[in-house]
Amino acid sequence: MPMLILIGYVSQVKLAGNNMENHRIIPKGIVFPFILLCSLFFAWAIPNNLTDTMLAAFKRIMSLSDTKTAWIQVACYLLGYGCFAIPGALFIKRTTYKSGVLLGLGMYATGTFLFYPAMLISRGSTQFGFVMYLLAIVMLFAGLSILETSANSYVCAIGPESTATQRLNFAQSFNPFGAISGVVISQVFILSKLSTMTATQRAALTPNELVRIQGQELRTLTFTYMIIGIVMVALLTAIWLTRMPPLKEDDKRLDFVGTFRRLRKNSNYVWGVIAQFFYVGAQIAVWSFIIRYVMQQMKLDAVIAEIGPNPTTAEIIARLRNLEPVASGFYKFVEWIGLTPLLPRTAEQAGATYYIMSLILFVIGRFVCTGLMRFIRPRHLLSGLGILAVVLSMITIYGTGFLGVYALMGISFCMSLMFPTIYGLGIEGLGEDTKIGGSGMIMAIAGAAFLTQLQGIVSDQSGSIIYAYWVPALAFVVITYYAVVVARKHQLRKLSAPGAWGQS
Repeated sequence: MPMLILIGYVSQVKLAGNNMENHRIIPKGIVFPFILLCSLFFAWAIPNNLTDTMLAAFKRIMSLSDTKTAWIQVACYLLGYGCFAIPGALFIKRTTYKSGVLLGLGMYATGTFLFYPAMLISRGSTQFGFVMYLLAIVMLFAGLSILETSANSYVCAIGPESTATQRLNFAQSFNPFGAISGVVISQVFILSKLSTMTATQRAALTPNELVRIQGQELRTLTFTYMIIGIVMVALLTAIWLTRMPPLKEDDKRLDFVGTFRRLRKNSNYVWGVIAQFFYVGAQIAVWSFIIRYVMQQMKLDAVIAEIGPNPTTAEIIARLRNLEPVASGFYKFVEWIGLTPLLPRTAEQAGATYYIMSLILFVIGRFVCTGLMRFIRPRHLLSGLGILAVVLSMITIYGTGFLGVYALMGISFCMSLMFPTIYGLGIEGLGEDTKIGGSGMIMAIAGAAFLTQLQGIVSDQSGSIIYAYWVPALAFVVITYYAVVVARKHQLRKLSAPGAWGQS
């Protein structure tokens, strides 16, 4: 479906560009390279959202605490994205954008293949095996960091500067399709294959029986990632063999010290990075534990246990699909269109259904907010959605049953606008410092590692994943403060002194 959209779009662009060659969105001769670049935006979203669901999977397979499973996000966003953002940018500066893409894809694929030795190590020790899985995830997400940096810049540079924003926005439109695909892949190929046995029931098994069950579950998880890796190798090969413009940055000079001093004095930028840190942390915190939240709030393990010992798949599906009206309607729709693998076979898979619906709301919110920006200033939209996100977080924490679940899904709609809006407001008026300032915004992704780890600690200490949603709630308070107070002051300062954008 995304590829059909792309081909149709390219055809329209070719027709529209005949009269104004200098303003073509996609110049002649690079249609196929542009298609390959657009596919990268789809490709890197898959592991981003697939790995979010692995917190629930590893908790079930290895009977881990929420604090330990949160280390997955530390591996993703602090050790992967955070630590490799600047080295990746430096590599791209010294080579070409295409070299950066190839390096990123290579590390992406290598990370998925490292799941195999992690699986083998887990047969002897699940603790060491889990550490090896974390190392594989670090490699995978380091690749994503470099790939994302390279592809964004390449898409902008591959055509006229006047249409760079249009090209980038179009390429980024494939990202949500990859995100939803990642959760669907998890649902169908991983979560649906997990044993429904609880941690208590697993503890009562003989060591050999437990190893056998864990081995089956880890094999399913590992091979799913490795198949994705094989597809990435094919994509890497296609890009390597394709003649693409050898573009690179002309200016290789870096003035970190001078730029850092100027940025440090810019209060709007500093608070923008802080807000972005808390936003990314809040987003990943909301999504990482959504499966666990739904399982606890709707008591899904207990619902399955009520069926009786050794329930059949048909009995589990019949019981889980009719717990509340929204999910029931979703299951009827997917059954009608023939996607029966999405019907819930385990508690985790039922929880992941709400993750898929949250992502759909996120995509809808992105388009709705983009339309509203024609009439409402971005800062005002960010303020309103920040306040709404705080209110929904309170309902998530103190609401019961499906009311809390609906509120949690609604937060995704609010989040749809936040990253690009905070980014745009934060780097406004930076001038020559925009490139390094933008890198600082990207490095704020490390917030995901800290907030999810804190959320896991709160969950374990309180004994409830529900109270752990105080963590993203407080993060939304920080974001709202930035929009209502700091960004407002910056706007007023800009109006009174248009030439002083970069000053604090």
